[in-house]
Amino acid sequence: MEHESILDFHTDADDITAARARSVTRESQIGLAIALVGSENPSEIQEGINILEEAVKDTIHSEDSRVCVHYLALGHARLQNYDKSVHLLNALLRTEPANTQATELRRVVKGKMKKEGLVGLGLLGGAAALVGGLVIAGFALKK
Repeated sequence: MEHESILDFHTDADDITAARARSVTRESQIGLAIALVGSENPSEIQEGINILEEAVKDTIHSEDSRVCVHYLALGHARLQNYDKSVHLLNALLRTEPANTQATELRRVVKGKMKKEGLVGLGLLGGAAALVGGLVIAGFALKK
């Protein structure tokens, strides 16, 4: 996957519908959750996160746990909950330091945090300049 495309993971609505129609097993619930994390709809992404959080509590197989935590981190990143995503990825990397998928996802998420933080600072600075300009203009008009 391309670096930025990690967060562009998408699931078609038909695939989500098919996943919902499967008989309820642990594996089908994890599959549904993964499909929901790939949705364009933030409420479906959150639904997928909720399912994964429940699944990871009941997981005894390390492979299932790894998959759940990875998609939990991806879901949080897709909802722009970057701190939560990085926290989950750091926890995963503490137990599996060689996990290249987690390492790459963490790199991308941290890049998004930095980029959006700079954009946020720029917006905040722009708003402060606008307010300052209005105050100065107000004083100039009073004279």
